[in-house]
Amino acid sequence: MSRALIAGAVLGAGLVTGGMLIQSGAWREADASPGTPRLLDQVMARIANDYIDTLSVEQLHQKAAFGMVKELEDPYSALLSPERAARLRENTTGRYAGIGVELDLRDGYVTVIAPIAKTPADSAGIRPGDRIIAVDRKSTIGLTMEEVQQAMRGPAGSTIELSIERGEDDHASVTLQRRLITYHPVQHSQLLAPEVGYIALATFSEQAAAEVRHAVDSLRRAGARSLVLDLRENPGGLLEQGIAVAELFLDASRPIARTLGRTPEDNHEFTDRSPQSWPAMPIVALVDSGTASAAEIVAGALQDNDRAVIMGSPSYGKGSAQGIFTVAGGNALKLTTARWFTPAGRTIERDSTAGGITPDVIVRQPDVASDSIVGRPSPPLASDPVVARAVELLRGAQSPADLRARAPRARSNTTP
Repeated sequence: MSRALIAGAVLGAGLVTGGMLIQSGAWREADASPGTPRLLDQVMARIANDYIDTLSVEQLHQKAAFGMVKELEDPYSALLSPERAARLRENTTGRYAGIGVELDLRDGYVTVIAPIAKTPADSAGIRPGDRIIAVDRKSTIGLTMEEVQQAMRGPAGSTIELSIERGEDDHASVTLQRRLITYHPVQHSQLLAPEVGYIALATFSEQAAAEVRHAVDSLRRAGARSLVLDLRENPGGLLEQGIAVAELFLDASRPIARTLGRTPEDNHEFTDRSPQSWPAMPIVALVDSGTASAAEIVAGALQDNDRAVIMGSPSYGKGSAQGIFTVAGGNALKLTTARWFTPAGRTIERDSTAGGITPDVIVRQPDVASDSIVGRPSPPLASDPVVARAVELLRGAQSPADLRARAPRARSNTTP
């Protein structure tokens, strides 16, 4: 059965992500398994007969199903109500009603990956690393990302109050008005220096590959002969778009990624299907701790194929893939079904000690000082030390091989 891969971004009232990688295409029908465990039968019978409130058999089964998935203790697996399943489909288009912020669950806190430019969140001064500790005065501690997304959703024009924590002592409450947002994957492109182009790719929603192709062609016409591809704070999105973006820069038949799972359809080799458009263009790809899922697939493919120098700080380390299964009642089961690996066979799944894509050149972005949570201006691109180092490395580079000779590929992560 054909599949589409979603890798990371879920565009919600915020852009609630969790570094998701959803196996594509069809929302697969789940087979009913024969029989149920004896313990489950006994517990359900006792609740049906003796619990103080009356619950129907259908209600008991629903609660058991939701509880079963939650007990997997996998942050990327969830049983979605029909409304939440519909929002998941909507989110991948890049058009939604919300405040415009990318979120993930990190160390138990709902954490901002990045505000989207020119959205309510961006205008309010919300910035990467902020923790959202309450939504409309209800704590987010202990909530799943799906529950956070549900709390933050609302119609355009409605308001939402966020309680934000920055560091140990800086707290604020911000009231924002939701609005309709069209989120373009390519957020910014320009010439940084003579012959050096720059593209900020913020997510992998439906038009990511098309927008990247258009942006590169435009920069080429303006004189760009090398490229800085900024994947920082990119939480992922549609995996099929991640594969398509990688294909833009790789030769035909080059490996892009591999997924391994328990079933045949979860085992897949992704290879480039067409010649690249700009084979002589040297590329530096920027990553950081906000780079996840499909963005990591692109970075890993460019790194392992010696097509780009990876620069910045280690990426997040989201190395699993999720399948979407349609189940009874219009619900959908989002379930981790596979792990993915780079062309060299590396897994980037983060554990307690390591994970993510290790850059060839480590350049850390310094913290931006701010006296207040609200009203923070974005730092100018010209003063970004990671971008400056990329431009320095690209100056005078005549080919991808010339660039790679200046920065040998980092060796990191493990093979399956």
